[in-house]
Amino acid sequence: MFSIRNRLTAVPCASLIALAASLSGTSLAHAAEQDSAAPAAAPTRPAEPTAPDIVVTGSRIARAGFTAPTPVTVMGAEQLTKAAPSTLAESLRQLPSLTNTSGPQRNSGSSRVGQSFLNLRSLGPTRTLTLFDGRRMVSSSLTGSVDANILPSAVVQRVEVVTGGASAAYGSDAVAGVVNFILDKKFTGLKGEINYGLAQEGDNREIRATLSAGLKFAEGRGHILVSGEYFRNDGVAPSARPWASQGWGLINNPSGTPTLVLKPNVLTVGTYGGLIIGGNGGTAANNALFKGIQFMPGGVAAAYNYGTYTTSTQQVGGDGVPTENIQEINRPLERGSGYVHVGFDVSDALSLYADAMYGRSSSTVNNTYNRRQTANPFTIQRDNAFLPDAIRNQMQAVGVTSLTMLRFSRERGFIVTRGDSDTMQGTIGAKGTIAGLSWNAYYLRGRTYQTNATMNDEITARFNSAIDAVVSPSTGQIVCRSSLTNPTNGCVPFNVFGEGSPSNAALDYTRGVSWSHATIDADVGSFAVSGPLANGWAGPIRFAIGGEYRSEKVNVTTDALSPTGAFLLGNPNPWSGRYNVKEGFVEIIAPLAKDLPLIRELELNAAGRVTDYSTSGTVKTWKLGLSYKPFDDLRLRGTRSRDIRAPNLSELYQAGRQSIASVNDPFKSNVRVTGILQNNSGNAGLKPEIADTLTFGAVYSPSWVPHLNLSVDFYDISIASAIDNIAAQTAVDQCYVGTAAACALFTRDTAGNITSFSALPINLASAKTRGIDFEVGYSAPNGLLGLKGNVTLRAVATYLAKQETTTPGGAPIDRAGEAGVNPYPRWRGVAQFNYQGETVGGFLQARYVGGGAYDVTRGPAVVDLQNVSAQVYFDGQISFKPKMSGSEIELFLNVRNILDNAPPIAPENANVPVAFNAFLHDVIGRTFRVGARFKY
Repeated sequence: MFSIRNRLTAVPCASLIALAASLSGTSLAHAAEQDSAAPAAAPTRPAEPTAPDIVVTGSRIARAGFTAPTPVTVMGAEQLTKAAPSTLAESLRQLPSLTNTSGPQRNSGSSRVGQSFLNLRSLGPTRTLTLFDGRRMVSSSLTGSVDANILPSAVVQRVEVVTGGASAAYGSDAVAGVVNFILDKKFTGLKGEINYGLAQEGDNREIRATLSAGLKFAEGRGHILVSGEYFRNDGVAPSARPWASQGWGLINNPSGTPTLVLKPNVLTVGTYGGLIIGGNGGTAANNALFKGIQFMPGGVAAAYNYGTYTTSTQQVGGDGVPTENIQEINRPLERGSGYVHVGFDVSDALSLYADAMYGRSSSTVNNTYNRRQTANPFTIQRDNAFLPDAIRNQMQAVGVTSLTMLRFSRERGFIVTRGDSDTMQGTIGAKGTIAGLSWNAYYLRGRTYQTNATMNDEITARFNSAIDAVVSPSTGQIVCRSSLTNPTNGCVPFNVFGEGSPSNAALDYTRGVSWSHATIDADVGSFAVSGPLANGWAGPIRFAIGGEYRSEKVNVTTDALSPTGAFLLGNPNPWSGRYNVKEGFVEIIAPLAKDLPLIRELELNAAGRVTDYSTSGTVKTWKLGLSYKPFDDLRLRGTRSRDIRAPNLSELYQAGRQSIASVNDPFKSNVRVTGILQNNSGNAGLKPEIADTLTFGAVYSPSWVPHLNLSVDFYDISIASAIDNIAAQTAVDQCYVGTAAACALFTRDTAGNITSFSALPINLASAKTRGIDFEVGYSAPNGLLGLKGNVTLRAVATYLAKQETTTPGGAPIDRAGEAGVNPYPRWRGVAQFNYQGETVGGFLQARYVGGGAYDVTRGPAVVDLQNVSAQVYFDGQISFKPKMSGSEIELFLNVRNILDNAPPIAPENANVPVAFNAFLHDVIGRTFRVGARFKY
């Protein structure tokens, strides 16, 4: 599946890319490292034309035979579509280094609905720099990340991934690495694809269609490329899988040890028609008489069944609410993109180009119920006009004046969130050669419109007023108590007793839409020169130098009510922010020795960059790398770099948005607390994070086994002052062990119960990750074991040795080896077999996700779920290419998760309980896709 990371020291760059585009079934750059006189493996069909100015990610310098000391993985277009023909982001998730890339799965957030942001090394999307043909893009989100789903995948020739620090070469945000989407801008002809997918369960229906055309004009001096794509996935309903509908979750153990136990059918205390949890105004005994009365349809009172293992917020069995069956297992998504590129050669030394891209994504998803639960109950007075007389009479008899109630409202369904994002950008540029040097200059202008709407959302003050319903002494009609003194306030009485009891008018009055609209603008101007600097004693010394100016700004507007905190959920605040960046860089490649005893080649790659942020000042980054070949079959390489990431606009200036959090509170014997109001905001006091990155490894391509490649690479990334949001559970745990900064994030009432949590980004003391990448590849261009055609075998794996964060004042927490609450298993890997004959092709892939601890911070005395099992998923594809003259057609059947493996039970510590980890595991089950590709 994957290339040996930039292994091709002996293959000229143009040949490398041609090979990547031509290898049947794999379409990626991968061949044995050999002496420059030795030829690369022959492709089975002619390569696509490739532009001569190839720049391999990890370096700004392009030259034949260069191999960067930083590991680079190259994946071709065919490989990506065979691994996962759904979306580019899903294809890239096959890489172990990108496993935790977000997508449209449950609990993936309400502010990034329908978007997928690449996440290298599990360090977060904000530390992964996504490039489009070597250039930055306008952000698709307020956090500064790029949605991989909107890129024109039909004309992506290859994707290059550098899995180490690359700030010196490409600028801020490249702490974890770079993902560079390279386009096939020289394509000529017409090509397209259409495929249809369906899960075995009859859902997750999807369709994808692409069409691209390339045309030369002006006697071949000009070229135009046009491409369009449409994708739609209908998603998977919340309880559409047996393992998802069983309600697995952790709940407090009444026996004491362990504190938390894993049980099925874990429900949230409450009902759809209202539940009394206590009276007020009377004696404690009399107040308790009303606990456990629920209201059935029509307002009929009945006893509530609290089930077993009951806490104030959870229970096993009984009459509670199955809150796991709210959000979709896979969220629906509709997206489309269009791309146009025009290039024109004015002369042999000057070319002009321009391109424009548009991408749109839209998704409407279930969020939660309009819920009044233990953390936000409501009060009903004894004179409430809708209160059943029997309850009122009993309250009167025992001196109880009001009732405290819970209610999960199913009227009009869930609170739903719709996210729409439109991204457009245009680039004009020129490139050429002068005095033996290559230069490139461009200007980019981009804009993203993003609308986020939370619909059917309770307007809290109106609800509180509407439920306080009384009989008007003057008219005898049921009205809001507030209307007695203000008859024109528009309040409509709301009947809380029994599901279906509220009138449509009451629902209209108490529900609304909390929305925000964001405009994100980016302007980028860049100029770079590269070429030979001088002839050194071991070969030509080459350099690159350049500068870039970039400005970004965000403006967020909202509805009128949200800034007042009027809604149950959402409540975004308007905000704006901007910054500009000026930077200059220089890079040099210097051969140090060649053709000496035990030194076949020794080469230095060094880079430096000075970056000036209008928000945080000047920072310097650098990289030093060595590539050493003691003999032809072996290459040793290593880099040491200083990388930086400045806080993005959202981290600095976001004015706040409300959501809901849940924790197990160690101050309250780890009782489960749900419905905590979480206020998400920015932090203007953030400072840039600084990362030190070390990589070193070896590449072995034995001459005695042609086309076999093996590699191993060690990486170590240490980030000081790392910017991150502390999760509510992590914060309360850190507070419990004495970290004052974590305690300050919580607000508690007089009884010590958590009422709110401030989720703002802070500079952590440090974040560290360390591990080893392994890769082996073998290709047989002329067949293997009787198969006539191109056969390739690939395997890539990653071992995670450390994934550590430290909160200021707290002890380090290393979550490496955790496969439950946080997705950091020790081992992840992919192995592939691919065959492409003249007419028939076959592909088989095994994805391995290692097991590990459920939560490394919670031992067997705290939780009985200690280990999550490892999983292996198999995917396959068969294809058929009928022989045709002048055109190429391929029909294929792709099967994902062939064995229909269910994910292991590993409940997330989220507000909406989730019994599985969708970042690590397949949550759809066996899925079939059929399709056709054509090319003329």
